[in-house]
Amino acid sequence: MKRIEESGEISFKQAFVDFWRGLFSFGGRSTRTGFWYGILMMRLIIPCGLLGLLVVLDGMVYGMTGPAGIFWPVLIISFLVYSVVLIVIQIGTWALFFRRMRDVGFKTTPLVIWIVISLAKEAIPYLPILVGVVDLWLIYIVSVPSGHFVKQYQNGFMKFLFESPDTFEFHDGLQVIKFEPDGTEETVVKGRIMERGKVSFKQALHDYFHGMLSFGGRSTRAGFWKVTPIFQIIMMIFGVGFLGYVMVRIYSYPAEEAVLLTFMTALGVGMIILSVFVPLGFANWAVMIRRLRDVGLKLKTMFIGWGLMAVLNIIILIVFSAGYGFTLGIIWGTIWNIGIDLIIQIIFLCLPTGAMATQKEDSKFFENKALY
Repeated sequence: MKRIEESGEISFKQAFVDFWRGLFSFGGRSTRTGFWYGILMMRLIIPCGLLGLLVVLDGMVYGMTGPAGIFWPVLIISFLVYSVVLIVIQIGTWALFFRRMRDVGFKTTPLVIWIVISLAKEAIPYLPILVGVVDLWLIYIVSVPSGHFVKQYQNGFMKFLFESPDTFEFHDGLQVIKFEPDGTEETVVKGRIMERGKVSFKQALHDYFHGMLSFGGRSTRAGFWKVTPIFQIIMMIFGVGFLGYVMVRIYSYPAEEAVLLTFMTALGVGMIILSVFVPLGFANWAVMIRRLRDVGLKLKTMFIGWGLMAVLNIIILIVFSAGYGFTLGIIWGTIWNIGIDLIIQIIFLCLPTGAMATQKEDSKFFENKALY
């Protein structure tokens, strides 16, 4: 396998190619974007989609032949195929993890030790708890920029864990100087979505998919509304269509066959839809955060706002449950919560660029107007 040495801007396609070309490449380096694109594709999209296709295939065979005939051989073959694919993906994921950790500054030896500990965790009491805590910490580690832990450490343990600047090659391919028409210069990050001025439908569509995991940067009002509602409507149509399809399957077969066939169909079609919804969900979340940042909110402020909305939703559910009874109260409370949340979000997402930015340079909750 080819040694993977990612740097600079990594596209979705390049991350996919690097995952398979570097299936056994535990050396080299993978960038933050390359890592998360790889995880999204190989641990979510492909496993869900493949499982859905195999289950639908098994369901079709069961519907044609029943439990007799070739159903069980087909089921066993499907299980073996899926197991082999998962094993291959797991090996590639370990290689990707090694490359990402090396990219942030870790040496290879502590990574090998950690993999051995993770594999042996079930044999030692309380070790799974420790491994779980460290795995949560590793989510942060793999999300930091390249070379984050590369420093001149004096402590011997730190030297054992991390590379030093003398042995680590820094890549500055993401930082470029952009010259504006008025003669000024601006340092920009390649791959980060920074929409300004008029945004065409083509550009908005490109930024929607290209910035699927780009939670930094900014998206204008036009860049958000020209594309995002279309995909949200598509997701809603597929969701409602899926529920309708399941209901039709329930009433299309005799009672003794309906349960198994409906379960297999719902699981298969549901996993296929999920494999499509997952990347679209990330893209929707990313473009919404970029739009709110373009309005002038900092990420901290967004999470505070979402937290307050969650508290309001709980209060509404409690009030309606007390007035209408639990079941009816939950139904009406949920309807009200969806309506209120939509209205609040639409108001903020319709604000023009910099509408909530402030003149203060050290504001903790709002962006500075000088950035606009």
